[in-house]
Parts: sequence; C-alpha cells; structure tokens
Amino acid sequence: MKKKLKYILPFLLLTACTGNNETETTPAPLYPQAQTIAANIEEGYTTNTSTGDTIQPIVTESGDTLITGVPIPATGKTIHPDSMAPPKVVPYTPSNSLYNAHPNVHKTPKNLTAIPINKDSLVTILVGKVTKNDPLHYLVNRTGDTLKTGIAIPTTGTKVSAIQPFPTKALLPHFKDAAINNMQYLDVDQGMASSYVNSILEDKSGKLWFGTNGGVSRYDGESFTHFTTKEGLSHNTVWSMQEDKSGNLWFGTLGGGVSRYDGESFTHFTTKEGLSNNHVRSILEDKSGNLWFGTYGGGVSRYDGESFTHFTKKEGLSHNTVYSILEDKSGKLWFGTAGGGGKRYDGESFTHFTTKEGLSSNYVWSILEDKRGNLWF
Repeated sequence: MKKKLKYILPFLLLTACTGNNETETTPAPLYPQAQTIAANIEEGYTTNTSTGDTIQPIVTESGDTLITGVPIPATGKTIHPDSMAPPKVVPYTPSNSLYNAHPNVHKTPKNLTAIPINKDSLVTILVGKVTKNDPLHYLVNRTGDTLKTGIAIPTTGTKVSAIQPFPTKALLPHFKDAAINNMQYLDVDQGMASSYVNSILEDKSGKLWFGTNGGVSRYDGESFTHFTTKEGLSHNTVWSMQEDKSGNLWFGTLGGGVSRYDGESFTHFTTKEGLSNNHVRSILEDKSGNLWFGTYGGGVSRYDGESFTHFTKKEGLSHNTVYSILEDKSGKLWFGTAGGGGKRYDGESFTHFTTKEGLSSNYVWSILEDKRGNLWF
C-alpha cells in the first residue's frame, strides 16, 4: 500500500500544478461580452434588459403615443393652393454699397503721400584712405581684440569636415482650416527642424534652404536634410543665407559668424578669422564677387576671397547694426540699418537717407528694387 501511495502522490501533485497553470494563464476578459436580445415585437419589453430602467413610451408633439414595432399606415395631408395666401413680391432696389468679398484684399489709394527728398539735408561722407598706423579707425570685437577698419585684413577661414546627414522623408504640405487661398505650410510635423524660420533660399539646383533656430533644413520637394552643429555648422540659429557664383552656400548665424558650405565641408569665419562681429544679419554678393556681411554691432564686413575690409560709423556708415543689403542696377550698394535709416555707398562715399530726408522710419529691415528701378524700404 505504501508503494502505491509513493507513486500516486507525485502524480496528483503534478496534476494540481498543471491545473493551476492553466487557470493563471487564462486572462480575464477586458470588456463584458456582448448581449444578444431577441426582438419582442408582439408584446414588447417594459424594462431595459441592460440597465434595468423602465422603458417609457414615445409620445409625439401632438400628445399621441407612438406605436412601435408594427407598420402604421400613413396618409399625407393635401393643401389646396386656393386656401393659401398669395406670395408677397418685393421689388429689388440696387444698392450703391459694395461689399468686399475678399476681406484680406485692400486696394491701394490712388493719391499716395509723396514726400520729396530734402537734398539739402543729405549727408555724404567721403571714405578716405586709412593708413596702417591710423589711431582712429578701429573696432573692438566681442572677444576684446582690436580690428582695423577701412583697410583690408588678410584672413583664412577654419575648415571643418561636414558629416553628411541622412534625408528624412517629408510629409505633404498642410492646409490651415481657415485658408481661403491655395496656401500650404510646412512645419515640424512635416519634417522641419524648427517652426521658427528666419531666412529662405532657393539654390541653383532648385532645392530650398530654410534658415531656422534649429539649424539649416534643405528641402528637395520630397525629403528634408538637416544641418546643425553636429554636422559642422558653426551655430544652430541661422539669420541669413547666400549662394555665391561658385555654388558655395554662406550661412550667417547668431553668434557663430559665417559658415561656408561647399557640399563636402564647412569653413567658418568668425572674429578669430577677422570678421567684425559674430552676429550676421544679412549677406550679399556684389557683381564683382565680393561678399558683404551686415552684422549686429560690427558694421559691414567686405570679403574679397582673401581679406576682410570693415566699414563702421568711423568710415561713414550711420549705424553699426545692418539688417539688409542691396545692390541696385547701377552697382551702388544700399544698407538698411537699425536706427540709422538707409545708406547708399558708391565705392567712394556714403549718402544717408533718414526721416529727415523723407524716410518713414530709420529702422530698415529689408530693401527691394523693382523692375522700374524704384527702391522699397
């Protein structure tokens, strides 16, 4: 008998363990099972089988109880036309008032306010030749170094190998819900690096470049490629961009100077390399191939491929913060400043245009020349 119990007890324990495992591995249902209720057309239900509430009859607006579950014959009421009052005809009187169907479109008044330039108050400052030992023409940059202004300073940028990033598939441009025109937008949801775009450039191959607070994003219509400090950019806040005649891209940054990108590597130009200021608000390449950098506090720096020449208030510029640069059809350069109005430079002298000469504001963020040669500030 003891031998039989010796073999039976382990078998019972094994069976009990197996039964417990099957019970534990069977998950409890997350939701209650659906109930199937038969339709009771003859007598109907008086109590809701799911909630237990009493079912009230449906009463129409006329106070009649609506019979449900069975067909109810229906006959429409016919109203004879003679029993109806004839419609009242109101004559239409055209109104002289015109309503704008497009509230976002505003017509320009025919009689614009024209203020003639006061030529007697124009200030023209001749840019003279500066000697190497001149004690007046200099600029102290943010690092504390003294830079000569008005003369060429040889420079060599710092070359950094660029890490080529992988493109990110972009989603299709999106429409705003209240859009009244075919206006679409791209944002971080579509693949942008940042929602804050400071500048836009289309290169010679048709690709779009967006200078943002999160680096530079290149868009080819299908995907984004992002360039940040990790890929070799000097700073992730990009204010201005310019493509030169050789196809190099120049990025003006907030604190990182200028970065030149040749498709394979970045070359940085900062105050260490001779730039007057590391905050670059505007970039322009003139007809001679010189690059002009408008800075925030350091005036304008001209780069001829080998050296920098700085122009500040001491050389005739009215303000050392330059927001915008334009070269007109005659080859003259225009500088929009922060508080000093617009400045025209003909290669020898500066001519100042401020509110005294008829400008609406001395803060000039952008400048454009139209087909007729008119300048817009």
